[in-house]
Order: sequence, then structure tokens, then C-alpha cells
Amino acid sequence: MNKYLLGILPILLATLLLPSCSKDFDSNAPYADVTIVYGVLDADQSTNYIKIYRGFLTEDDAYQAATIYDSLYYFDKIKVELEEYVANRLTHSWELDTTTQIPREDGDFTTKQLLYVVPQPLSESATYKLVITNKETGRVVRATTSIVGHFEVDQHMAHLLNMKIPSRTAFKFTLPDNGASYQVYQVFHYIERSKSTGIEVRKSFRRQLVSGNLTSNENVQYVPATLYNAIASNVEEDPSVDRYITVDSCIQFEVWAVNEPMRNYVIANSTTGSVVTDRLNYTNVECEDGHTAGIFASRRYATSWHGMNTESQEELKSGSTTGHLGFHTAAEYLQLHGY
Repeated sequence: MNKYLLGILPILLATLLLPSCSKDFDSNAPYADVTIVYGVLDADQSTNYIKIYRGFLTEDDAYQAATIYDSLYYFDKIKVELEEYVANRLTHSWELDTTTQIPREDGDFTTKQLLYVVPQPLSESATYKLVITNKETGRVVRATTSIVGHFEVDQHMAHLLNMKIPSRTAFKFTLPDNGASYQVYQVFHYIERSKSTGIEVRKSFRRQLVSGNLTSNENVQYVPATLYNAIASNVEEDPSVDRYITVDSCIQFEVWAVNEPMRNYVIANSTTGSVVTDRLNYTNVECEDGHTAGIFASRRYATSWHGMNTESQEELKSGSTTGHLGFHTAAEYLQLHGY
């Protein structure tokens, strides 16, 4: 059976991974060149990457075919340009080169993918236009995005030191330019030390503090004491290790911000649980023939680091919820290393 594959699009937020889809395709129908783009620009990154690939026809398994470079990518058949506009004036233009080697394994992309490299830092005040020209047919695909501006998480919230607070408390962050949607996370960092070898391993887990996507920083609240339940759910009992926290960096707060195109993309493609049969529910990738999919957008994140006060550390060490997990206080960790 022929299948028309739109492909698997990685999403900027780990919790918002878009499932792939395939569609039964009439083998007598004319071939359509479908250009798929995934590019989420981040002004805090010195280098950004954009993935551009295509829909294709195959009589074999579509997912297996998706692993074949010749099926997925255009290679030298397209020219990819990125244009920078400030106040509607073209200020820079780059023709993007490709790479299959990226310096990270845990982001949106992995190695062995053909990616287009944006080698220049991005300007917060600029708008960026992606222009993809098929050298053989003259077909042009375009997409435009603003850039999410700088913002900060409040570093001076004293209540964050006291994790035993059982009632809701406020969480604050500034609003960036071009920010349209936000997600708030708490990350708990700890150290596992083997009782037999003394080898230390740093570990962490992340939880979303506010369900769904926020559209402002108003009324962002959470219950600090629920961290103990989260630790009990994410850390397994292990008598072979001791666990420690550090003085001022065991609790991290993250706020992820995306611009309006990314917000629309996430809403359209997560509420249904799947993509529609012919194309994605939303895309800002445009062509006259309408044969496009994917997203060209922007995101950014801000973070703050905090410790636990003495009372909170003692609760972690000996409390009924986490006392069985072998945690020790930050002071004990310093003593262990002779401080």
C-alpha cells in the first residue's frame, strides 16, 4: 500500500511531542512536493538549527523509508536563505549550509539528521524570514517569525527556601517581548553517593508546576510542600547509596516562553492528539500550492536557582514522605568533603 508520510516533527517542549501520521495514498494520484520545516529559533543560542525535509511516496513501510536520507531530504536541490528584518528593513541575508553533526544529543535534534545551520547570533529586535527555493522547479516556500525577548525569573523569592509551606504561594517572572505562551517547571537536583565505592552521580527530575500553557504571569501559584511528594514519586529507595543536596542549588525553576506561531502550532496539534490526514492543523510555512507543513517559530527560557532552609532539609531527611530515601543535608555534604 502506498503511503504519504508527513513525518515526525520534534517539538520545542518535551511534554508537547507531536505524533506522526500517515495517510493511504492513491498510487494513480499526481505526486505532490510537500515541504516540511521544523525551526524553533532561540536568541540565547550562538547557533540555531533548522530541519527541512519532504513528504514522499513509498510502496514499502513508510517509517522504514523515513530513515533513508534519499527519501527525506532535498540535499542540493534547494537553496535555503534566512533574511533578517529590523523595522521592516532587510538588514542581513544568509544562505544556510548543512550539517549532520550537531554538538548536542538531548535537544530537539540528534546527530545523523541533515540540518541547516544558522551560524550567527539572533537579534531580539529583528524578524526572520526563511526562504526555500527549489532549484529544479523554482517552487518557493516561505516562513516568518519574531524572536522571543529576554526575560527573568524572580531570584529573590524568600519563600522558595521553605519547601514546607502547605498553602499556595506566588511564583513570579517578567514577560518577554513576543511571548505568547509559557510553561513553568521545577527541577530538583541531588547527588547519589555509592556507599561501597564513594562514586558520586548527579541526578535530577523535572515536574511541571502549572498544568497547561499560561498566557501571562498573573496568578502563577503552586504549593511548595508538594515537592516532597514529587521526590517520593521520582526517586526510588536504594540502600546502596546515600543522597545529598547542595547548599544553594538543589531547586531550579524554569519558565519556557514561545511566540504566537509556536503557541498556535501546539494548541492546534495537541488538542486532537494527532495530525489531520492531509496536513497539520496549523502551520506558518507557506507556499502558493499549499503543500507545506511544520513550524518556524521562536522560544526562550529563563531560570533561577534556590536552596532549602534548614527546616526543609530536615523534613527531606527524616520526614514521613521522604525519610526512607536516604537523603542528607547540605551541611553533611560539606562535612563529607572537609568544608
